[in-house]
Amino acid sequence: MSFYRNLLFTKFLFSRSNQLILFILIGLHLIPVWICHYFPTQDGPSHLYNAQIIREYWTSSYQFQEFYDIQWSPLPNWITHFLLASLLLIFPPILAEKVFLSLYVICFPTAVIYFLNSIEVGRRTVYLMVFPFIYNYLFLMGFYSFALSVPFYFLALGYWWRHKDNLSVKTIILLNLILVATYFSHLISYGLALISLGLLIILYYYKRPPLLLTHLCRLIPASSLMLVYLPSSDLLSGETPKIGLSRLPVLLTKLLSMEILISWDESQAIVGYLVSGTLIFLLAYTLWGTGDMQSDRNAKTYSYRAMFLVICLCLLVLYLILPWSVGPGGWLNDRIAMLVCVLSLVLIKEGNHGWWRFGVGGWLILISLLNVLQLGYHCQILDKELRAFNAKVMTIEKNQVLLPLFFDGMGSAHRIGIFVNAGNYYCLDNGGINVANYETNYDYFPVKFKDRFQPPLPKKEWVVVLHWQPEEIDLCSYAQYVDYVLLWGKPDPVTAKYLEICYHNISTDGQLKLFKPEDLNQE
Repeated sequence: MSFYRNLLFTKFLFSRSNQLILFILIGLHLIPVWICHYFPTQDGPSHLYNAQIIREYWTSSYQFQEFYDIQWSPLPNWITHFLLASLLLIFPPILAEKVFLSLYVICFPTAVIYFLNSIEVGRRTVYLMVFPFIYNYLFLMGFYSFALSVPFYFLALGYWWRHKDNLSVKTIILLNLILVATYFSHLISYGLALISLGLLIILYYYKRPPLLLTHLCRLIPASSLMLVYLPSSDLLSGETPKIGLSRLPVLLTKLLSMEILISWDESQAIVGYLVSGTLIFLLAYTLWGTGDMQSDRNAKTYSYRAMFLVICLCLLVLYLILPWSVGPGGWLNDRIAMLVCVLSLVLIKEGNHGWWRFGVGGWLILISLLNVLQLGYHCQILDKELRAFNAKVMTIEKNQVLLPLFFDGMGSAHRIGIFVNAGNYYCLDNGGINVANYETNYDYFPVKFKDRFQPPLPKKEWVVVLHWQPEEIDLCSYAQYVDYVLLWGKPDPVTAKYLEICYHNISTDGQLKLFKPEDLNQE
């Protein structure tokens, strides 16, 4: 408790009522993680598997060193793999992932609340709005690194604001360490954190140029990481990103409908609309009820709401003009939308009347409860599907090479492919090699296939084809490289023909089929 008192929260938040509400809501939001055996995400199984590769890389009974290299250079995404690998020292894989996810669920609202109360002490209601954003679309896509970077983003802004007028050597070092942690979580949040802090410094010290320059220079140590990674990164390869407003109507619709909160089922749109409507109402209430967005001409700086309004608008512009991807890095608009929505909470001015506090607070709690109920319900449904998918996990022996093929990657999920990377479950705790390990395709992940590895296609992004166009693979020619083919769903005629000619079905369970190459079966 002293940790929260001294490091994260203001004394206000530890009034008995707010403390109880906060702890209850965090506890409720941990339920979806723990009520199902397999927490359904798209990329989560891949992060868990690659963390185990790092954890067991030097285990002589496994063959990871034969197939994989580990990049020890300062790459983004390292924190997620490091944390999961560390947890694997203590827990089995599925449990280690749950502990990791629980840490995220706790850290997300904690960091945002710390940020909000660093800017304005005594917020009693607005912080409740953060809870529906915990299980956002990007998190349920399994973008664990980005999910973890969001708390660091808000921690960095809150820490700078809290210490801006008294930055000692210690606080400067800690601020840079927070930014370094943001970098090792995700590059986009790191870049946006630097932009946001830079704008804050300019707006706060614009009438004091020496202090402005001094504060900007204090960000140089952490900023240098960008110069270390980007020159050799694939992010700068390929075509120049197309910047413009061609997708303006679509992106505005997505933002206003709060599509960032819709992942597992279309019914989540109800919560999305409720959150969007509530946020618009509270922002309008602030705009109409206060002149705090303006600044005094004689003041040394703008009001904090005016400063953060500028930052929100700048991020909004980036959201509207940037493309969906830059190089191999995608979902740019969604990632920015996530930060804009949560950051906008700092603009809201709370009412002083009891009816406002209890009415708005009760309404926000109701939205959170509805969201948790939906999440828990759909989590159990998708967990049942993943259990069916993993029915033959124990069939795979130690140190086998697995080629998974998916013709029903979504299952009952609305926007995420819960089966796309689920083949990694068959490679946990057995030293298995997943040919469809997509992380090896990108230079911002630490695990890579060795150069002598023979991919099923002579293309740089062969994993993309493997996941989404498996019919393009010559399965017969590749039979000599794999021990098992895992099939989920009904294959296309070409794939079915290859499997019939060159492989032997050893197990069938619903949509799940396991094959071995014919030559191995005959030996």
